[in-house]
Amino acid sequence: MKKAKPVIVLLLIIVCMLLFTGCWDRKDIENRGYVLGIAVDSYTPKNSQTKGDEEKKQEFEETQTAIGEPLYEMTVQLPIIKRSPSLAASGAGSSDGQPKTWQITQTGNDFISMEREMESRTSLTLYYEHLQVLILSDKVLKDGLNNMIDFFLRHREMRTSVSLFVAEGSAKKILEVVPQEEDHSATYLFELPINADKNARIAYKHNLGEAMNCLRSGDAFVLPRVEASKDEIKIKGGALIKDGKMAGWADELDIEAINILADAYKGGTVVGSLPRNDKAIVVMEVTSAKTKVIPIIKDGELSFDVDIKVKGKYAEQVGVTSGGRVDKNFIEQCEKEFAKTIETRCKKTIEKMQKEYNVDVFQLSRKVRTEKPAYWEEVKDNWDEIFPNLDINVKADVTIQLIGVMK
Repeated sequence: MKKAKPVIVLLLIIVCMLLFTGCWDRKDIENRGYVLGIAVDSYTPKNSQTKGDEEKKQEFEETQTAIGEPLYEMTVQLPIIKRSPSLAASGAGSSDGQPKTWQITQTGNDFISMEREMESRTSLTLYYEHLQVLILSDKVLKDGLNNMIDFFLRHREMRTSVSLFVAEGSAKKILEVVPQEEDHSATYLFELPINADKNARIAYKHNLGEAMNCLRSGDAFVLPRVEASKDEIKIKGGALIKDGKMAGWADELDIEAINILADAYKGGTVVGSLPRNDKAIVVMEVTSAKTKVIPIIKDGELSFDVDIKVKGKYAEQVGVTSGGRVDKNFIEQCEKEFAKTIETRCKKTIEKMQKEYNVDVFQLSRKVRTEKPAYWEEVKDNWDEIFPNLDINVKADVTIQLIGVMK
């Protein structure tokens, strides 16, 4: 019996080696198509006057639908690794002026069929775990986010951390940008909001998971709006999303106010008139900001008090000779001027959201729902009638902590 034990152990080791070694589902990295960005546009019938290679390309892009007509155009961006120095091993990649990405477009009325049809045009297997951005056209959003988002939530390789952006007109054009500072436009776009801590006019970046949480809870929200030139992309305002559909645009000043009111203001500048000189301006660089929104119910009527506390440093003055005396009285006047600027800006955006769009992008309903649940049960079905007429009182308090040293 003792002699048999080593034999049994050896057999077990051999069996384990056969079962647990190797990768049965191995896929070589060079055979993967790493999707960095996806753009979704509404379907546009192809130009019947197109001839030659362009006509053939349009034929390739058309997916024969089993039911119904094409609704969407999906474009994926794949990096051409051997032309991308940032991806090629040891920096061996060389583009020689050739494109570093391949944009593949497919039309159809369901996204998984479009994906499969794309794979008839490439030997690479589309792989989404490195997906960074999802860009939607404004027309797609006006038709409804809920109508088309299921594929992106259900796909096992896609993550909810994917950043969402909105393009006016064509979303595909954003991916076609050839950036000066990155190899791929999707990576360039993904990293753009990094400066939101210095520029409050950049819309707070929403990822797929955050957007779906807002949709499921019934809260309105903002998605960053992007525009493109040949080699640049700019975040320019945002798209207002209500009930899963786009309700309108917010400009950059609106975004600044929305960030303040949503307590998402990370940094930026405030401009006011220079005390005792209306033709000159003074600028404060914000170092910290804190906003507290308080729901108040009095005699059955709902209102809100918004308390904004901002701290910063005296950054610049324009239209007047530098080096003048800066005393305590002057600083106090500047603080009042900056507070007035903040209050005026916030009130204009509040009025716009209430009267023009009726979109509670400040998520005041969430405040009532969490802090005044009994009252919310009474008014939740009539919130669209209540929000436009709400009394929202804004009070800003500014403190200048540093005035700088003149050289």
